[in-house]
Amino acid sequence: MYLTSSIEKEVLENLKNGDPNAFESVFKFWYEPLVHFADEYISDLESARNIVQNIFMRLWEKHTLVDPDSNLKAYLYMATRNACLSHMRHLRVETAYFEKSLHNNDNLQLNYDALEELNIDQIDFSQLEKLIRETIESLPERCREVFIMSRYQEMKNKEIALKLDITVKAVEANITRALTKLRENTKDYLPELVFFLLFNTRF
Repeated sequence: MYLTSSIEKEVLENLKNGDPNAFESVFKFWYEPLVHFADEYISDLESARNIVQNIFMRLWEKHTLVDPDSNLKAYLYMATRNACLSHMRHLRVETAYFEKSLHNNDNLQLNYDALEELNIDQIDFSQLEKLIRETIESLPERCREVFIMSRYQEMKNKEIALKLDITVKAVEANITRALTKLRENTKDYLPELVFFLLFNTRF
C-alpha cells in the first residue's frame, strides 16, 4: 500500500493546518508498518508501540512545522530508526540487558549495527516502492496471491492454505519465491540484513 504524491501532499497540507482528520489518516496508514519495523530491531513489541506512538505525538505537537513537500515516509522511518537506536543504547546500560543469553545479545547487537548503518536519506522510497510493486506484479499469479495475503493482508500461513486449498508447505514455498525475487531486485537499494528485517515485516 502506498500514498500517491498528490494525495500525500494534500494530507500534509491539512496536517500542517491542524486538521485532526489528516493526522488520523497518517497515523492509521503508517502506525502498523512502523511498529513492525521497530519491533524487528528491538524485539520488544510493547516498546516498539510506545516508540511509534511517541513519534506521532511529536508529529502532532509540531504539526505547524510540517512541510507539505517533504517525504513523510522517509521522515517517519528516520524518526523510528533514531528512537530505536536511543532505546537500544539505554538497554545496554541496564543490568538486566547483560544478563540475557549470549544468543539474544548477539542478535540485538547485529540489529543495532544494521540499524546504525541504515541511512534512510539515501533510500529513494518512491523508486523502491515502484520496484517492489513491479516485482510483485511480475510474480506468477499464485505466488503473487500468496505473498499479498501474507504480507499485506496479514494472514497466517495456515489461513492462506485453507483459503486457497493448498498445503502450508506450498504457501511457504511461494513466500520464499517472492522474497527471493524481491531480494534480487532490491539489492542495489537495501543491505541484506536490512532487506530481511523489512520484508519479514509487512513493508
